[in-house]
Amino acid sequence: MRILHLSFENFQDVPGLLSRSHRFFDDEGVLVTMTPSTLGFPNGITLNYPLLNSGLMKTMRRMTGRQNVNVLEHELKLRIKGEDFWPRMFFKARDMIWLNQLHKSWRRFDLGNFDVYHFDGDFPFIFGDRILRKLENRRIVTHFFGSELRKWGMNPYLRKFAQLRFTSELDHTKIDPALIFVPIPYEADHITPRTHENKVLRVGHSPTRRLAKGTGDIIRVINNLKKRLNFEFLLIEGVSNRQCMELKATCDIGIDQIGNYAGTGYGRSGLEFLALGIPTITEIPGEYEHLLPGCPFINATVSDFEDVLYKLLIDGALRQQKSTQGIKWVNDFPAPKRIITKIYEEYRKLNWV
Repeated sequence: MRILHLSFENFQDVPGLLSRSHRFFDDEGVLVTMTPSTLGFPNGITLNYPLLNSGLMKTMRRMTGRQNVNVLEHELKLRIKGEDFWPRMFFKARDMIWLNQLHKSWRRFDLGNFDVYHFDGDFPFIFGDRILRKLENRRIVTHFFGSELRKWGMNPYLRKFAQLRFTSELDHTKIDPALIFVPIPYEADHITPRTHENKVLRVGHSPTRRLAKGTGDIIRVINNLKKRLNFEFLLIEGVSNRQCMELKATCDIGIDQIGNYAGTGYGRSGLEFLALGIPTITEIPGEYEHLLPGCPFINATVSDFEDVLYKLLIDGALRQQKSTQGIKWVNDFPAPKRIITKIYEEYRKLNWV
């Protein structure tokens, strides 16, 4: 089979890794992105839709508040994208621009000739159903990552056309219980874990968006704790993934997120810390723990984060224990072969393979 994975951007290489993982079943996966990766991940076939990730669009997102993707747990609900008049008019106008650009690539890369279409991020090339109607007799999958479903809602046309619906976000299972949860895939086997700690312990945190990761709460606690203990804090931002990994490898403790402001649990950042053998703190509500068996993250909330971090800083044996557990878990639970196997199990239920 030939499987196309379309994503707005190869964010954190999740769509890219999924597309490459089809090789485990001797199938061909092809990555297509709308705009180049801002973190240096592979782009695959790039459609180069205009304005996306441009300085103008970033300014407009700041001015309109679209950069704030926070949605608290009690606010979670299923939204349908384009229900309101003005957003729907905006999407339709944008479709005209995107279709013009898409036309240049459609025949060149034979984009209409795949067996399965994975729309990673709920973007079926455009907002409307024009492309989906062309693909009506093909196998259609929608797969949610990040804040799209949580903040902006579900594409109404993919809701109609998609035969399979996945999510890699824990709290999406509350928004739509019909979504099939598959963990974020991650290749840990090519990462060399750290073997020695710094003389002065270093705590690292690498938020993509500060508001989403609770960075303000984290910095406040770090500043309080520095009055009691001698340690360093490294805030990693605005660098490529390669540079990010180099900086993370200098840390002894990792912090993924606190507060569940825009998503629940952990992201690629936490998996990277674990793969490096670095004990990692994050917040995972108990109601989602059944989806993460054997999870080695050190759980903390806004209210007890300072105590949890203090204990980890003073307890070398605990750090070593969590390091060992983390390496083992991250090489197994999110392994790409395991994740793509779960996806193919759903394929089989629909007689796709």
